[in-house]
Amino acid sequence: MGTFLSAPGGSLGFLAFALLVGCTGAPDAPLAKKASNDIPKVPVPAEHGPKLASIADLTPVLERPARDGRRIGYLHAGARVSRAEKPYTREDCAQGFYPVRPAGFVCADGSATVDLTHPTLAAMAIQPLLDQPLPYTYARTIAETPLYERDPARDGAVREAGKLKRRAGIAVVGSWTATVAGSTEAERFALLTSGRFAKARDLEAAKPSDFAGVELREKVTLPLAYVVKRGVRRYKLDRENAEKDKELDYHALLPLTGRFRTAHGEKFWALDGDKWVRNRDVTAILPRSTFPDFAVEGQKWLDVSLVMQTLVAYEGKKPFFATLVSVGRDMTPAADAAASDAVLGTPSAAWGLGTFEVSAKHVTEVGADPFTLRESHQVYDVPWTLELASGRKLYGAYWHDRFGIEHGAGGIELSPSDAVRIFQWATPTLPDGWHSSTRLGSEAKTLVVVRK
Repeated sequence: MGTFLSAPGGSLGFLAFALLVGCTGAPDAPLAKKASNDIPKVPVPAEHGPKLASIADLTPVLERPARDGRRIGYLHAGARVSRAEKPYTREDCAQGFYPVRPAGFVCADGSATVDLTHPTLAAMAIQPLLDQPLPYTYARTIAETPLYERDPARDGAVREAGKLKRRAGIAVVGSWTATVAGSTEAERFALLTSGRFAKARDLEAAKPSDFAGVELREKVTLPLAYVVKRGVRRYKLDRENAEKDKELDYHALLPLTGRFRTAHGEKFWALDGDKWVRNRDVTAILPRSTFPDFAVEGQKWLDVSLVMQTLVAYEGKKPFFATLVSVGRDMTPAADAAASDAVLGTPSAAWGLGTFEVSAKHVTEVGADPFTLRESHQVYDVPWTLELASGRKLYGAYWHDRFGIEHGAGGIELSPSDAVRIFQWATPTLPDGWHSSTRLGSEAKTLVVVRK
């Protein structure tokens, strides 16, 4: 794999949309004569030790120092991780396989380097923010526009490498003023996480949903409900009479008392202050009456209902977070009743029902097909992805506000705020500098129950 990006002739700054339109180390490990199937254990200095950096879209972190080693994670361009002073072996990697923290080996040929003055590191200096709803600045295209790459034959120039459809979603990590092949007039380009470019004038800032779930604590507990339609009102009930009252905001959180009654043939949930809301106007999240056998103290798990389009996060039997999700249209009710018996490791093929381990996590899923979500446009840089052993994924959706309503093509979509909350809490742990990781060693599993 070659160098990710040579720094263009000029400094790359962060793209502000206002401007678009504006420990001490252990002894060095000796070089090994041959990498084996064993997994070597090599001490790596901590934070202030030597570094290895990624200069490619995806730099694999391998379980053992061999090209065919199992990938346990990856780095993204510009990332730096602590490494051993010397490579463990140079077999099949001329620059050497370096042990990195906290585990694994990276080949310093092509996609990675120990030269921290490499120009790609200056170009891709902006790294993801791991404590914000979105890890990068995101943009949407306002019309179909070309996708460009640096032109190696001309300094300060780009050439066309594809097309972005109208409303395509991308993350932006810098800007560059350059010319297009065939033109002498320079213009401003947005630098994408892939190292490619789009015209700044064809972009506008993405406007992700500000919807966020709720932390459950003493004063906010289950049951609760969310308004999932516009124009919903609460009611006053007088015996069999139901009088419309105040209109409720879309996605409003409604604490429920647990009481309900029927009037005019409709079910109503009781709110505080003798106010009521129709069951069909809201999505209610009720306390569980039974729990899976694995729900013991300390066990992290998510309870996802495809019919209700809800997610509740638990530790043992204690729920601590509740929210709405959007599940893919191919996950909505279509399978037979037998599929409801969700048994560990035996999912329904139709719905993907079952209990599954979170097998990997990605800050953004590098290299994913931008049409996988089957939107009418490309969606790049999907953030906060949790990959399940079933092949299904949970991720943050920055391109819509339909949480609580089906959307997309097979994923479990959360608002960006909810997605980063779950991403930070769930295992596997994401080591410093890594863009993706699988479960390392004996680290505890996070389980996801996907049910009707």
